[in-house]
Amino acid sequence: MRYKMEKRKVLIIEDDDIQRELLKEILKESGFEVFTSSTAEKGLQTVAKNSPAVVVTDVRLPGMDGLTFLKKLKQEHSEIEVIVITAFSNVEDAVSAIKAGAFHYVTKPFDPQVLINLIDKACQLASLRKIPKKDGEIIYASKLMEELLEKASLFAKTEAPVLILGESGVGKELIARFIHKESGRKGKFVSVNCAAIPSELFESELFGYEKGAFTGALRSKPGLFEEADGGTIFLDEVGELPLNLQAKFLRVLQENEVRRVGGTQTKKVDVKVVAATNRDLGELVKKGDFREDLYYRLNVLTLRIPPLRERPEDILELTGFFLRKFSKKYNKKVEITPEALQILLSYSFPGNVRELENLIHRLVITSMDKIRPEDLTDLKEKENHCNEIDFSKPLPEKLAEFEKKMIEEALKRSDYVQVKAAKLLGIDEKSLRYKRKKYGI
Repeated sequence: MRYKMEKRKVLIIEDDDIQRELLKEILKESGFEVFTSSTAEKGLQTVAKNSPAVVVTDVRLPGMDGLTFLKKLKQEHSEIEVIVITAFSNVEDAVSAIKAGAFHYVTKPFDPQVLINLIDKACQLASLRKIPKKDGEIIYASKLMEELLEKASLFAKTEAPVLILGESGVGKELIARFIHKESGRKGKFVSVNCAAIPSELFESELFGYEKGAFTGALRSKPGLFEEADGGTIFLDEVGELPLNLQAKFLRVLQENEVRRVGGTQTKKVDVKVVAATNRDLGELVKKGDFREDLYYRLNVLTLRIPPLRERPEDILELTGFFLRKFSKKYNKKVEITPEALQILLSYSFPGNVRELENLIHRLVITSMDKIRPEDLTDLKEKENHCNEIDFSKPLPEKLAEFEKKMIEEALKRSDYVQVKAAKLLGIDEKSLRYKRKKYGI
């Protein structure tokens, strides 16, 4: 159900014992899992056993030389990237290696940091095409998402409702489905977009209705809570729930029972409630648009999904997943160049995972074989536009806006625990109280 990116594996093939061990230690210190071999023949055995993402090989080797090894490896494992090390006087070997499919080459003597940077980029490309993914799997590599899923798995085993917070496009429904599966419930997962239901239909959709309850009610119909009995109901954009129905929803949470529109009897339901919103429910409570008792009932177990800009490690895994997904859909094989990948990795993605998915979808459709930097011109222009300095307001006003947003974000991240928020902001609690009062937060 979830996938965690494994440590990046690198194989070094080098017949010089000192050079081999030196490279091994340098790469280990940089966070790679390193395997070594003194010959190409042993290197092929290591590949079969450990499946490295990248192989670094010298050209001059006893027995099978590095170029022959490269050609053989690419025939059997085209997904593995190869970096060739050659003497400065044998650059023609490097040219031959590139033609044979090598990712890059370095000439002796070389700067270890240059090699590390090349391996890092090669690992990124290798991972895009190597990892098998399944439908419904949560793709991540970041510590933030690992901790979130561990917490979600724990929350899934309880009867209490779960509130998921996060910006649009971060994948709130995917996490809700994960909670449902982790709960072990045998009933259905029922997803409800509260923002898409007309206000006059809300009550009958959620709670059902009896025959004759209103004009057109020619038969009785169970509501979505009954449909989810024994399973999970996911209320997306719960902040859009009409105020007049919130009391009835609260009763479902407290008593585990529903009453259909026009009915006189209540029916017990066993439903795991997962709600989600990208709005500030605390602020809605202050404005009188959301019941305070319902807010506290929902806000028992809270998950905040971090936006993609806070977990750039996940961009690589998601890009690879979407490339394979849409390449398969359109019967194409589209890859991405290292330069284009770096543009993606440095972009902030204000639209989060949904924006990345839509972008890769479009690029797969419009690209013949590779996604190149020139295909991402719009992305670079958009980022530059976002970074432009706005002089439409005086500096004090801009600073006040930024300070307010920063306080609001700190409160969200700390689940509105003021002591935690103050610590996150680097100010004392008294200052935070003053600023909240100043900005009406």
